[in-house]
Amino acid sequence: MSSSVKFETSEDLLVIYLTEVKILNEAGIQRIFKDVIDVIGKTEQPNVIIDFQKVQFMSSAALGMLVRIQKKCKEFEATLKLVNICPEIRKVFEITRLDKILSIYDDPKEAIAAFKKKKKKGFFG
Repeated sequence: MSSSVKFETSEDLLVIYLTEVKILNEAGIQRIFKDVIDVIGKTEQPNVIIDFQKVQFMSSAALGMLVRIQKKCKEFEATLKLVNICPEIRKVFEITRLDKILSIYDDPKEAIAAFKKKKKKGFFG
């Protein structure tokens, strides 16, 4: 696997770390997309976090990649959450309204708590 992503698993959680500082060109975007989908496709974990801690710049094409990853997660019956998105990129998510489509959290702990909250919902909630 290329160095565009690293990942770790535990119990019902897969955390994918994007290792690129800049996600700008089409070749890089396609490589990241392939790497992320390969990891998601091979895992049994129903909860997926993509960590953007190292990412400082993203092109608009990279936003489309995230929507495609979200769709693939649904196909694999996995729930996707994004974390550690820098304020500049987060603003782009808000402007494009992708923050309404993608689940975005400040950090992994917050995303994990949201997974647990969803899991605890009973028949009436």
